[in-house]
Amino acid sequence: MTQPPIHLWDLCCPLEPLSGGHRNQVWRTRGLPRDLVFKSTTRGEAALNWLAPVQAVARRCGFVVPQMMRSANGWLSETGWTCETFVEGEFVPREALAEVAALLFNFHAQTQDWQQRPGFLSSTVLLSQECGGDVDLTQMPPDVVALCRAAWQALPDTPTCVVHGDLAPGNVLQLSDGRFAFLDWDECRVDLPLFDTAPHAPKSRAETRAHLAWEVACSWAREPSYARDMAERLRNA
Repeated sequence: MTQPPIHLWDLCCPLEPLSGGHRNQVWRTRGLPRDLVFKSTTRGEAALNWLAPVQAVARRCGFVVPQMMRSANGWLSETGWTCETFVEGEFVPREALAEVAALLFNFHAQTQDWQQRPGFLSSTVLLSQECGGDVDLTQMPPDVVALCRAAWQALPDTPTCVVHGDLAPGNVLQLSDGRFAFLDWDECRVDLPLFDTAPHAPKSRAETRAHLAWEVACSWAREPSYARDMAERLRNA
């Protein structure tokens, strides 16, 4: 594993790897007054800067969000690494994720019609375009692309909003004071709210298929085995 260049944040301290990152390396500092987390990233500076006002809205809605830290040069990313504050809490199991629903609804409501994150596309736009974020439909078999687009096309017309995009149990913590923290905003974008709610709330067949289609498309290049498993589930859903 490659260690992050913490000297670019004017730091000199021990580091330890953290587990849980499926697509990125994650390291934690040790011994600082407030420890930090370093993550590898493929996102550009514009895409990272876009997150700041989004995360400010999330905090106003009651969520705890790690604070992104700029390097000594003033950048959010240095040589493919980001830095943010470490948040400590208990991982929330999938069956308890519905507890964040009211806060999440408010967050979605306050970010309707937000400008799309630089370099990303929503599922709606991917009906006619091909590349955005981690999705590159040109790298997928035509029949799988058609399957995904059919699933997105079947959704009712719904206002878009900012979605976290990866509210799996490992990315939601409950703090000792009862508040919830959202970690790993790497897949955050403007899209339909179901991409946050579908993993943990009752959903229609169309919503289930649309969520599976997104898992297929965004994982095809980076997690091919998982993506093919999801494609098979989509065919049978």
